Amino acid sequence: MKHGRRQYFINKAFQAEFIVKFCVLVALGCIVFGAILYAFSSSTLTTSFENSRLVVKSTADYILPGLLFGGVTVGFLTAVVTSLVVVLMTHRVAGPIYRFEKYAQEVGSGQLCSELKIRKKDQFQNLVGAFNKMTDDLRSGLIKVAGVSQKLDGLIDQLSDSSNKEELLLKEDIKKIVSELRTDKQDLKKALAYFKVNC
Repeated sequence: MKHGRRQYFINKAFQAEFIVKFCVLVALGCIVFGAILYAFSSSTLTTSFENSRLVVKSTADYILPGLLFGGVTVGFLTAVVTSLVVVLMTHRVAGPIYRFEKYAQEVGSGQLCSELKIRKKDQFQNLVGAFNKMTDDLRSGLIKVAGVSQKLDGLIDQLSDSSNKEELLLKEDIKKIVSELRTDKQDLKKALAYFKVNC
């Protein structure tokens, strides 16, 4: 079964936080670059002709308008491209996280028959295997407990039927039932020992 995902904003808060942080980094990079360039060029002079007059200015003052315009333009375009890339990247992270949350809710509500699946290109493939193994182990442990419980129910029914019919149980029958009860009790203890509930 293919897991196509067309909605790119799965966890909006998580993805928006990533986008904002990346855009802030881009903006800071542009500001730092502009400040360094401005500082290095402030100690030099540049000559140019403006309206048929020779003008001598500090290089920093001369490049400042272009630096501001270029910095804002490049910063804006980089922020847009970065936002798109971040949305696509976080999509491969936010999608699996969303599936993990839903799967954990299913397992927490007692549903141990489903299997966790995510798309092949998504992140956290190894975690999917660990989740599925955990569910299989839980299911196996509970199947053992249910099996022992059924055996105990059978023995209880057998004892109940004998007492209702007012039959006398022979010592051998009693010993056999007690032996089976002990065995089942040990099996139940082993099955329950798998689950660590005293934290």
